[in-house]
Amino acid sequence: MNFKDNLSKLKPVIIILLLFSVVFVLRAEAYNISGVPDESKDFYKDDTGLPYFSEMDSYYNYRLTENFIENGIIGDTTKNGEAWDLHSYYPPGREVAYPPLIIYFTAAFYYLANIFATVPLTVVAFWTGSLIASLCVIPAYFLVRKISNDYGGIAAGILVATAPTYFSHTFAGFFDTDMFTILLPLLVIWFLVESILAPNLKKQVIFGVLSALSLLLFSLAWVGYIFYLVLVVIFVIAYFLISRYIIKINQKAISEYPDKLKWFLDQKELVSLATLLIVGVFMVGIFNGFSSIINSLLELAGATQIQTLVQSTAYPNIYVSVSELQVPSFITLAGGAGGVLLPNQASMVGGVGGLLVFLCGIGGLVTLILKMRMNSSSRSAKKSKKKLPKSKRKNRYSENKEEVPVKKDTVALSPQQVLKVKRESLLYLVLLSIWVLMTAYASTKGFRFVAEFSVPIALSAGIFVGYAVEYIRDNLTSSSTLALVAFIAGALIAFPLGLNAIIILVIGLILGGVVYLVKKPNLRATIVMILVLLAVISAPIAGAYVIASSVVPGTDDGMFNSMEWINNNTSENTVITSWWDFGHLFAAVAERPVTFDGGSQNSPRAYWVGKAMLTSNETLSAGIFKMLASSGDDAYLTLDNYTNDSGKSAEILTQTLGVDRESALEIMTTEYNLTVEQSRDVLQYSHPENPSPSVFVASADMLGKSGWWAYFGSWDFNKNEGTRSSYFPAMATSQPQQVNNTTVIQTLNTMAGDTMVGVIVQESADEVNATIAVGENETFQAINPHKLIIIQGNQILKNEIVDSESELSLVVIGEKGSYTTIIMDKALEDSMFTKLFLMGGFNQTSFEFIHQEPGVVLWRPV
Repeated sequence: MNFKDNLSKLKPVIIILLLFSVVFVLRAEAYNISGVPDESKDFYKDDTGLPYFSEMDSYYNYRLTENFIENGIIGDTTKNGEAWDLHSYYPPGREVAYPPLIIYFTAAFYYLANIFATVPLTVVAFWTGSLIASLCVIPAYFLVRKISNDYGGIAAGILVATAPTYFSHTFAGFFDTDMFTILLPLLVIWFLVESILAPNLKKQVIFGVLSALSLLLFSLAWVGYIFYLVLVVIFVIAYFLISRYIIKINQKAISEYPDKLKWFLDQKELVSLATLLIVGVFMVGIFNGFSSIINSLLELAGATQIQTLVQSTAYPNIYVSVSELQVPSFITLAGGAGGVLLPNQASMVGGVGGLLVFLCGIGGLVTLILKMRMNSSSRSAKKSKKKLPKSKRKNRYSENKEEVPVKKDTVALSPQQVLKVKRESLLYLVLLSIWVLMTAYASTKGFRFVAEFSVPIALSAGIFVGYAVEYIRDNLTSSSTLALVAFIAGALIAFPLGLNAIIILVIGLILGGVVYLVKKPNLRATIVMILVLLAVISAPIAGAYVIASSVVPGTDDGMFNSMEWINNNTSENTVITSWWDFGHLFAAVAERPVTFDGGSQNSPRAYWVGKAMLTSNETLSAGIFKMLASSGDDAYLTLDNYTNDSGKSAEILTQTLGVDRESALEIMTTEYNLTVEQSRDVLQYSHPENPSPSVFVASADMLGKSGWWAYFGSWDFNKNEGTRSSYFPAMATSQPQQVNNTTVIQTLNTMAGDTMVGVIVQESADEVNATIAVGENETFQAINPHKLIIIQGNQILKNEIVDSESELSLVVIGEKGSYTTIIMDKALEDSMFTKLFLMGGFNQTSFEFIHQEPGVVLWRPV
C-alpha cells in the first residue's frame, strides 16, 4: 500500500481532527475573557487565575458534581429514595430531578485528569463543555459526507458547531447541559441513517444499537430527548410511505415475498427503527424507569403549550422575564450586516448562522429534490484518472486567454446506481424536511429551540456546498466564469471581517484576478471550490469568534468574596435571600441554603422578594425576609386555605408582616374576620418565634434587573399586572470642566435612538448640585428630578423633593472628586433597595450592615 492510499484512508481522520481543533480553539478563546478590559481581568478570576463561570447554572452543575464526587449522590441527602437538594428553595428544599449525564461525564474527566496531575474540579468543569460540544463535528461531517463529499461534510461540521445559539452556550466557562443537546441527537440520527443504508442485516443491527445507545445517553442528558425519538419515528414512517406509495422507488409487493418476516427484513428503514425502539426504549426504561418515557411523552405534548408558561396567574409568573421563552422573530435586519449575513441571535435566521447559511440550507433541500429527478442517462461526477496525451496537455495549458475545453471522461450510471442515488436523496430529503419543520415549529414556542432548528439547516447547507463544488468542478470550465465566482466568494469571505466596502470589493477583485490568471483548470477549479466553502462558513466562524472574544464572566471577586465571607462568618443554617439570578452561585460558594434560584424562580417568592426590595416600609421588608427564611411558603399557603383568594392573602400579610405578633393577630381578627385559631395558625409561619438567621444580598447587577423585580413586587392581583420601574446608572462620564469657578461633570445614563439622557453635576466650594439633562442632536434640556439625593463620601448632602411633578429621581454619589449618577423612576426613590444599596442604610433600623465588597453589600434583617 503506497503513501497516497494511506493518506486517502487517513483523510477523514485528519479532517475531523482539524475541524475539532478549529471549533475548540474558537471556544477556548473565552478563557481570555477579552470582553473585560485588561486592567480589570483579575477582578473576574479566582485565586488560581481561572475566570469565573460565565453564567449561574454552571455553579449548580458544579455543586451537584462536587456532591457526587464527595458523597456518591448528586443531592445533599436522600428523601423517600430520591436525591434531595437542601440548598435550593429553602425550606423545604426540592428533589434533584435533573439529567445526570453532565455530572457523570465531568466526574469521569475529573478522576482521569487527577491520575496525571492535581486538577481542581473547577478547571475540569470550565473546559468540559467546550470539549464535549466540539465533538459535534464528527457526526455532522460523516452524515453529510455520505450524501455529498468532503467539502459538504466540512461545511456541515463547521456550521453545526458554530451556530450562534449553540456556540453561545458551549464555550469555555459555560458548564451546562447544552453541550449535549446537539451532539447526542446528531449521533442518534447519524447512526440511524447508517443503519438504514447499511449493506447487510448485521451492520444494520450494529448501527441501530449504536443509535439506541446514543438515545440512552441523550435521555440522561436532556429531557427533550423524547422530541427526537418522535422525530425519527415520523421520519421513518414518512420515508417508508413516500418511497413505496408516492415516489414508488421500491415497487416490490408484499405478495412477492415467501413470508411477512422476509418482507419486513427487506424493509431496511423499518428494521432500523425497530432496533432503535426496542433496544433504546428498553435501556431508557431500565436506567430511567419505564414510567419516565410516558411522562416525557406527556411533557412533549404539553410543550406545544409552552407559551402558557408566560401567561399571568394569581401570583406573577416569572417566566415572562426569561428570554429563552420569548418567541423569536424570523429575521432581524439590523444596521449593517448584523441580521443579514453575520450571525445575530435575535432571530431564527441569525440563530442558525446568518442569511447566507439559511439560504444554503434551503438550497440543500432543493438540491436533493433535483437529485430525485436523475435517470439512467445521467453522468457520474467521477473523472477518469487516465492521463491525456502530451499533445492534448500542451493544448490544455496553452497561453491563450480562453483555453480549449477538455471534455471530462464520464460514465453513465446504471439503473441500480440511479436507484441508489434516488433512495439516498429521498432519505435525506424526508429526514431534513421533517427535521426543519418540527424544529421550526418548536422555535415558535420559545427562542431556546432555535439551536435545534440550526442543526438541520446547517446539515442541509453542507449538502448544498457539497453539490455546489461538484457542479463547479464538473461543469464550469471558463476562466472568466470561475473568476466571477471567486470574486463573489471572496467578497462574502471578507464581509464578516467588518471591512470597508471598497476593501471588500478589492479583495474580491484580487481573488477573482488570481483565479483568472491560473492556467491549470484543475487547480483553478479547486481554488474556487475552496473559496465557495470559505464563503459559506466565514460568517459563522467570525460570529463565533466575536461571541467568544466578548465573554465576561457571570460574577466577579466582589460577589465571590462576599459568599466566601458568608461561608466563614455565619452559621450553617443562615439563609441567603436576593433576586433569583445568583442563587446557584450563593449555594455553591457560600454553602448556605437560598430562598430561590434559577431552578425554582417561578414561585410566589418572586412577588415577595420583589416587594421586600420595592417597599419603603423597612419593617415590612425585614418581616418578608424573616418569613421566607423561616417558613418559606407556609404562611401564604395556609392563609389561602382560609381566604381562597391569593390576592386577599397577600393583602393580609402586607398589612401584618411589618408589625409585631400581637398587633398582627388583632389586624387579622378585627379587619379581616379571621378567627383567633386561624390567625395563630398563620402567625406561626409569618411571625416565627425563632426566625432562621438570614442575609440579604444587595448587589450592583440588581440595578439593571430592577425593571423585573419591581414589576413583580408591584403586582396588582386585581389587574393581574405590575409596574416596571428602573434604575439608569451612568454609562459614561466626561472629564471635569471649570465653568465660572464651578466644576461641571456630565454623565451619560441612557440612550434611546438619538435621544440621550444624562446628568450634569455642578460642584463649587459651597455646594454640589445636579440636574437631569435630555438631549438630541447636541441640544439639551434640563429636567429637575422629583427627588435629588447627593451623597459625598459617607455623608448625605441632599435628600429633598425638587419637583413634585417629575417622574424621575436622581442619586449622585461622590468620592474624591469623581461622581456616579443613577437616574431612577420615582417609585424607587424611597425603596429599601435604594436605601440599603445606594444610601448605605440611611435612616433605617430594621437591617444590620454586616459586610461589603465592591458592588455588593450584605445586610441582616433584625
